[in-house]
Amino acid sequence: MARDRFNGKERRTDVRLNKVLKVRLRFSGDQSAKTYAATTKNISHGGLCIEVPRSRKELIEKLSTAKENLNINIETLALNNTPEFFPKSVWINCRLNWAKKPTNKNPALLTGLVFNNLTEDARKQIHDYLVEAYVKEYERK
Repeated sequence: MARDRFNGKERRTDVRLNKVLKVRLRFSGDQSAKTYAATTKNISHGGLCIEVPRSRKELIEKLSTAKENLNINIETLALNNTPEFFPKSVWINCRLNWAKKPTNKNPALLTGLVFNNLTEDARKQIHDYLVEAYVKEYERK
């Protein structure tokens, strides 16, 4: 797996929405198709950051040593709390971009995932979700 080296400069081009959402993930090369649960720390048009509590040792180990891509299910993204955001279960392929192991200061594994080969429909739905979430946040201020 090729992970990007961090040189101290911000490389992201997409604005991130700090939002905690439930996601399911599985590893592309895992024949057992075991599914894991995690939460997002933030999401953008290009990908997301997930948090995995220190207590989830098996998942942390798999993410820390992953050599294959992941598939995530973000059916929890719903506009106006409607389940029609993704009318069926949609798994999106992601590349593990970086991982930050748990520390005393932050007791969760943080992992950056980049979306791979999004369909136009999935890209539009993610875009619409982010726009609506930003508008709601702006209206509260």
